[in-house]
Amino acid sequence: MFNMFVSVPFRSSTFLSDVKVDIANAKAVVYFQDGSVYGYRNVSKRAIMNILVNPSISLGFWCNRNLFQSRRAREDWRVIPKDNKTMRNGYYVLDLPKSKKTHKDVQLPNFV
Repeated sequence: MFNMFVSVPFRSSTFLSDVKVDIANAKAVVYFQDGSVYGYRNVSKRAIMNILVNPSISLGFWCNRNLFQSRRAREDWRVIPKDNKTMRNGYYVLDLPKSKKTHKDVQLPNFV
């Protein structure tokens, strides 16, 4: 069986960088801002459809309710697509390119 992950339409989040879902196989992969990646299986297909078509749902709220605190969904590292896996300290992390500075460092006055 193949995976067909679709990235959830962009919503700003300070904790999550991306969420990818596979409605056919009831799977989800969560990418955090710190680079860590978690996969979940047995995710509610209704919840997956809801996050895809309803732009007013917060990513954090959806993940808390349908992944992290769900009785149904189970964490499973095998769900993570192979091209995104990098093992570091026992956890799978996403290798993000280092961002370039877009501005100079702030210079504070001497009295601060």
